[in-house]
Amino acid sequence: MATQPKQADTRPWQGITVVENLLNAHEQQAIYRFLASGGWGYGWRSHSGEGAQSFWHKHFAGAIGDTVEPQEGKKPNIGCEAELASKAPLLHVFWQQLSQTALKGHVLQRCYANGLPYGSDGATHTDSLEPGACTAVYYPHEKWDPDWGGETILFNQEKDDILAAIYPKPNRLLLFPGFVHHVARGVSRVCPTMRITLMFKTRVKPE
Repeated sequence: MATQPKQADTRPWQGITVVENLLNAHEQQAIYRFLASGGWGYGWRSHSGEGAQSFWHKHFAGAIGDTVEPQEGKKPNIGCEAELASKAPLLHVFWQQLSQTALKGHVLQRCYANGLPYGSDGATHTDSLEPGACTAVYYPHEKWDPDWGGETILFNQEKDDILAAIYPKPNRLLLFPGFVHHVARGVSRVCPTMRITLMFKTRVKPE
């Protein structure tokens, strides 16, 4: 894995950051092919409330649920890096790079992928209200067309306006605090593929 992004485009919107061209072409292709292969499950939802639809997913490490609370008996700064190394070595190498660059000073709490084919939609939600919680979304596709849709929409606290609409540009990384309301918009009927995103849920290490 490359030790530094080729180019960095940081745009702060209340803690929201976008990093461009994160991996080299070979690394990006390896990540995408790994994620696009079999092993998908179905049934996760963005939240447990009314109207939230189920979508496809792959779980790699960490607790399954809406919280990044540490498991009983474990300190919050231990994280799930060892589990990720065991279950998905390729993604562990990716995480090691992020932990030295864009997510330096963070502890990995959870790693998984989501899949939205045409006809599936996300629901507006927050990931965690815990202090220091952060979500990193990587867009692994080798190409994407603006007519395919699939943007990540981030809302203000009142959910009455959009802070940012993030296009799922290949090889892009989106970072935002866990308390930010957001939703993955579904893809259009002309989209020939499933929208795949790779998530790293983290917490800032206590000082």
